[in-house]
Amino acid sequence: MSRFSWLTEIKAKNRTLTGFWAVFYSCAAIFMAAWYMYTSGFGIVSTETNRGFYLLFTSVLVYLIFPASRWAPKDRPSVYDIICVVLVSISIGYWIDQYMDYAIFRVTTPNKWDLIMGIIAITMILETARRALGPIMMILAIIFLAQIYFGPYLPGKLSHAGMPPDRIIEFTFNTQEAMFGVITATFATFVFPFMVFGAFLERSGAGTFFMDLAKALTGKWRGGPAKIAIVTSALFGSISGSSVANVVATGTFTIPMMKRIGFRPKIAGAIEAIASTGGQFMPPIMGAGVFILATLIEVSYLKIALINVIPALIYFIFVIMMVDLEALRSGLKGLPSEEIPRISKVLKNGWHFFLPIVIVLGLLFYGFSPEVGAFWGTVSAFLLSWRRKDTRMKTRDVMMALRSGASANNSAGAAIGALGIIIGGIVLSGLGLKFSAILVEAAGGKLLLCVVMVMIISIIIGMGSSTTGSYIILSVVAAPALIQLGVVPVAAHLVVFYAACLSNIT
Repeated sequence: MSRFSWLTEIKAKNRTLTGFWAVFYSCAAIFMAAWYMYTSGFGIVSTETNRGFYLLFTSVLVYLIFPASRWAPKDRPSVYDIICVVLVSISIGYWIDQYMDYAIFRVTTPNKWDLIMGIIAITMILETARRALGPIMMILAIIFLAQIYFGPYLPGKLSHAGMPPDRIIEFTFNTQEAMFGVITATFATFVFPFMVFGAFLERSGAGTFFMDLAKALTGKWRGGPAKIAIVTSALFGSISGSSVANVVATGTFTIPMMKRIGFRPKIAGAIEAIASTGGQFMPPIMGAGVFILATLIEVSYLKIALINVIPALIYFIFVIMMVDLEALRSGLKGLPSEEIPRISKVLKNGWHFFLPIVIVLGLLFYGFSPEVGAFWGTVSAFLLSWRRKDTRMKTRDVMMALRSGASANNSAGAAIGALGIIIGGIVLSGLGLKFSAILVEAAGGKLLLCVVMVMIISIIIGMGSSTTGSYIILSVVAAPALIQLGVVPVAAHLVVFYAACLSNIT
């Protein structure tokens, strides 16, 4: 196999890129990851560059790796894909270049090109969401855009004065309140560097270490492989913060193990799903929604992480209890002793994988920003990989880790622009406060009933949205209702975040 095969072939779920397009994708992904790691550690860039580059590179990577339809080529981007790459590059490049001129000279009076580029950019961002996440997120964004215009025709408390199309386009595209708003800023500044950090840790061998540690701790217990899945998901979730990444990284090994000792396939899959879901609120690195939560309520990320320790432990303890009862009912035993590594040997070989996490926590504790913690955590993961010959990260490994970090962002990042459009629609029409009032009224002012209603809404939204998408929508339309009923803001947003995490299972 060629030394550069990793560069000339990229396999994804729906498309395998080869040759020039694989190299192009790799270069774009590596540049994106390297750029944001540099800005996390050293660089100071303008707000518009930081936010604009994030949506631009995310969209380009999505167009290259996600086919537009099932009839599109599976080994290369189509002409339509290339057109989308060009259009999103031109429109967002225009926004980056013209934002300061607009902010100083053209506020509320956009010119013809502002509106044309706005229409193109909004269309391209909706297409990005459709490709990576399916039609639901795109449809939601279109509905929230449409309700701004059709406000006078909406029923009851949802009605409002409405806005003309040019004002809608201007607010959505030209300002930093919608598509390029706080959601995009949070992902570009905080979330993405942690995705790269997680990719470096995994590439350095931390994933294997966590799996071996889970085997050593729980492999001999009743229903051992299921408990291995839970512990591994908790450990891996503490650095990835993604239920999908958890399932891919751990389920590949744990589900076959569970089936081998007698768990029914659907039970094995369910155990992995609920274990990986819990990884999103397992400190220190939780789901992307927590970074947005901390930004929205202006509470430090470290404080949110500390608050989540007890709920996360309770969650995983009860999952282990459930698995133990299922294993007892089915008469299932643990793994054979010869398959279980000695814990002393596991810790001797891999104790250093905890150090990057400790470094991140230490920096957060001493008041450094999360992106600085992610940067130095990534650097330490690379340096510590050289402790052992078999885990040393060479140039190829570094490049692959950078590409993996950027690729891990594709699905989550594809939703961000569309979510910004949704938030912009809610803010511009005042729908958030109105919906909260409707929710409180429907619950009869009873807190418990309101929480149940929030859970139900979350499950419905979660059927077609990611955890981050569900949380962002609920944080605007549901969290204010809980706060209105006397819940402190951090608790209200955490309830909404937990509901959004659990909506993954639907």
